Amino acid sequence: MPRTQISFLGASASSLSAISVVGSSSGHHRGRLRSYAAATGASFLPSKPFRPGERVTVHARWRPSKGRTLRLSDTFTIASPAVITLTGFPATPGTATDVQNFVSQPSLHPPVLTVRQASAGSAPGLLFTGPFFGPGQYGPAIYDNAGNLVWFRPVPAGEDAADFRTQSYRGKSVLTWWQGRTVSFGYGLGKGVIADDRYKTIATVKTGNGLAADEHEFKLTPQGSAYIMAYSPVTSSLASAGGPSNGIVLDCVIQQIDVHSGLVMWEWHSLGHVDVSESFSKAPGLATNPFDYFHINSLDIDAHGNLLISARNTWALYQINPRTGGFAWRLGGKKSTFTLGPGVQFAYQHNALWLPNGQISLYDDEGSPPVKPPSRGELVKLDPKAKTATLAAQYVRTPSLLSFCCGSAQALPGGGWMVGWGGLPNLTEFNAQGQMVFDAQLPRGDTSYRVYRQVWRGQPSQPPTIAVRSAGGATAVYASWNGATDVASWQLLSGPSAAHLSAVSTTPKRGFETVIPAAPAAFYAVRALSPSGAVLASSHTIKPTG
Repeated sequence: MPRTQISFLGASASSLSAISVVGSSSGHHRGRLRSYAAATGASFLPSKPFRPGERVTVHARWRPSKGRTLRLSDTFTIASPAVITLTGFPATPGTATDVQNFVSQPSLHPPVLTVRQASAGSAPGLLFTGPFFGPGQYGPAIYDNAGNLVWFRPVPAGEDAADFRTQSYRGKSVLTWWQGRTVSFGYGLGKGVIADDRYKTIATVKTGNGLAADEHEFKLTPQGSAYIMAYSPVTSSLASAGGPSNGIVLDCVIQQIDVHSGLVMWEWHSLGHVDVSESFSKAPGLATNPFDYFHINSLDIDAHGNLLISARNTWALYQINPRTGGFAWRLGGKKSTFTLGPGVQFAYQHNALWLPNGQISLYDDEGSPPVKPPSRGELVKLDPKAKTATLAAQYVRTPSLLSFCCGSAQALPGGGWMVGWGGLPNLTEFNAQGQMVFDAQLPRGDTSYRVYRQVWRGQPSQPPTIAVRSAGGATAVYASWNGATDVASWQLLSGPSAAHLSAVSTTPKRGFETVIPAAPAAFYAVRALSPSGAVLASSHTIKPTG
């Protein structure tokens, strides 16, 4: 892209010299070097943009810690950005019973999660979702096994959240999600968000080089970097796919971002490695309908740093060597390295992941349009020597479902699986024997790009909130603490003044908001108690109004 930086991954800023950057039409480019925090390396930031379509030549000298000074050189072509017509997805209207409302948290209106089945044998952990498309506010939402809300952060109007889960950052458990605008072509324009266990945002991660972060993947590394994706509309020949010679195509981009500095450490483009003819989609290539030939939607990293990616519209998975950007192999699609055994073939798949035993898990959408329904969670075993792929297991809901987009399949402790059914509002947990042990559903029209079951302990920085309501001679105090995971009960305090309160009752916590019967008083407050009765936090003292 015209506003690209030049990455020197593995070479410190102090070891680089004589950097020369020349565009074939824009000439010499001055700039500055900035170092990465997550790894040895630096980015050269040109002081002016390049011109679309020009050839850029880079020369530099690198002095390693050992050995002689080396001359580095590279050339690349600047893509020609295309302008496309962007629209959002219309929301599906719901009913009043589809949305939750709370007296003590009047600004929160998340969708209801209805639990259909909750059998013994479910794995530990809470449910991490990012409801959007349907009724209720959009945003990262945590629910428990009873469907009770645990934590919710609504995003601004016109935005949604995706890929919400726990990850590790700087050795601590954090919450991460993508947040931004989803456009009608099925990709996002936004940023990655990292929040700590007190629900404070500690970092935001954006893609560089003039691109906006896509929603499909936001993966942190132990070194402090993040892999994130972007969709870049560019002009290119689509003739090999039956399209125009000067059409518009969505180039799928992967960037490794240094979280601390925001610099681009590494970048990969689908158009440099996969021809548009490999797509199973049609090639309109217009401003109102660009050719989404690849549609990258997941990324995983193995122990050697190789990347496993999924491309929805080529029906294929790819292992990338990050040193060269080339493929070690392809699984599925029109140029599969492996022969696919019975039941392995997948279509429009998502969420391909390496498992510790070397198998690959994925969510097989099989639509849209329908190919071989139903949708399923799938495990594939590869034989690198024989170049064969066999079906190790599959997980199909009863009754079965067919999703038109999205979806996830997560391995759980004990051998079970959590499957989020993509464009549908359903989520299902299977045990190691393939039996359904948990099943729940968001309102009709809502979906969650992925669903995770993960263990999480939240300690909100904000105090509990309360509200008091009186009707028909009865008084009730409503208590909640958005994000708290250790509350077992609520202790009610009341009194004639804010300085003279005494404990009057203790009520077990019931769901997100607990209703506590109360006698008339001038002031009220509550304390959140742990299972042992220890005070976790106290609310502000309030005076009833009205």
